[in-house]
Amino acid sequence: MEILNKINQRISEKSKEIDRWIEEQCEKVIVPLYTSVDLRISKHKITPVDTNVFPAGFNNLCQVFRERTANLFKQYFIRKYPKVKNILIIPELHTRNLYYWENICVLKSILESVGFIVEIGLVSDELIEDQVIFNTVSGEEIKGFKVKMENYKVFTSRFVPDLLLINNDFSAKCPKTLRDILQPVEPPVEIGWHTRKKTVHFEFYNKLAGEIAEILEIDPWIISIETAPEINVDFDNAEDRERVAVSSDSMLDKIRVEYNKRGIQESPFLFVKSNSGTYGMAVISVSSGNDIRTLNAEGRKRMRVTKSGKPVRDVVIQEGIPTSLRFRGNTVGEPVVYLVEANVAGVFLRLNKDKNEFDNLNTKGMEFSCISFEKEVDCENNECEKSFPPAYQLIARIASIAAGYEIEKIIREGGCGEEVS
Repeated sequence: MEILNKINQRISEKSKEIDRWIEEQCEKVIVPLYTSVDLRISKHKITPVDTNVFPAGFNNLCQVFRERTANLFKQYFIRKYPKVKNILIIPELHTRNLYYWENICVLKSILESVGFIVEIGLVSDELIEDQVIFNTVSGEEIKGFKVKMENYKVFTSRFVPDLLLINNDFSAKCPKTLRDILQPVEPPVEIGWHTRKKTVHFEFYNKLAGEIAEILEIDPWIISIETAPEINVDFDNAEDRERVAVSSDSMLDKIRVEYNKRGIQESPFLFVKSNSGTYGMAVISVSSGNDIRTLNAEGRKRMRVTKSGKPVRDVVIQEGIPTSLRFRGNTVGEPVVYLVEANVAGVFLRLNKDKNEFDNLNTKGMEFSCISFEKEVDCENNECEKSFPPAYQLIARIASIAAGYEIEKIIREGGCGEEVS
């Protein structure tokens, strides 16, 4: 693809300036311990469309990238917490998703492979038993132990951690058990989806993308994405749908102007989704405001709640990026990049044979694959690393730094808000 090749070439030419810029940004802001970034690559753009601070797909990384992830974790903990040996992973609890627990199992093994002692801690006042066994999709069993707190330290019946590693996005509120404790907590519990807003994230991302575009001497539009918030929206209310429809038409008009400037013949489209949350829930694709005005009962139901039954009230209207990546003949796909701080740990492909280039791929029918799968070679040849374009890596690194600025803003403005047990 011409755009991708152009960016890759500029990255090669400007590598020293880019490295210096990233180093300067990482000195200004604390980048989260780990992130995952969903990218969309079209004929005209390459941008992130979602950034998760509590990634839950480590099981989708191939062995080469798992090893790279392990080494990055080791470097991070040695530098920042040199005395840490015992790590307690705090996972999602209200799920029996076999793939999620496979993710936890792999994350645990990644950390253990570089010498850490790792256990799983369950945070819930509803738990009666001390131990719960979860099954993974590969048939493994993983044990979790109820977390207790005393004298500002958390522990389980058989484990006192030096550090807590959070793998739970706390869509509702962050639990009181994990606040004001003596052990370090990574990433901070204040930055779950109960406080994050996608529009805030992309404001920071677009600003940083503009700085990188200047270094690369490219049009910043190529690596930017339009977003706009609408608050207090009830999709069962016609007046609220009208507000979202008007905002959608306004953004579509703006995108058409940009398309016309560049001779792009395609029709623009948008995603309207919850401004907080992940897992591909509460997302609809629209090509005009009328798609919102006439949203049917099924569409309105989809936009009522997100993860954990949290009601959708604030939405983000986001520029749609059609994916031009196709695999296995005609299956559309998008890369998902994993990072430790602002360092790229690995990538895999999200594929969905039941969707087209305009759809949300993070939904029923999706599957995951190593980025090198079409080369038909073993990962031992490191073909996956050779198949990982520099542009994917740079855009994901910018998004991870943007998440750092977002976290800084959240903590500065009060973090978790009200406490819950």
